Amino acid sequence: MANETGIFEETKKAVTNDERPLGEESPGAPFLFVALSYLAVLAAVSGVVALIMWASN
Repeated sequence: MANETGIFEETKKAVTNDERPLGEESPGAPFLFVALSYLAVLAAVSGVVALIMWASN
């Protein structure tokens, strides 16, 4: 039973922790980087589709 008390105390401590939330600790990617990466993937996929269509003619 002593082990269960430790688990309950640990869980309560984790829930009521006053430290910074995880979202503030992990850095976010800048919007420009995300937007340009989506555009680069879209351009690559479009190029592959165009190449396949051109080769099939």
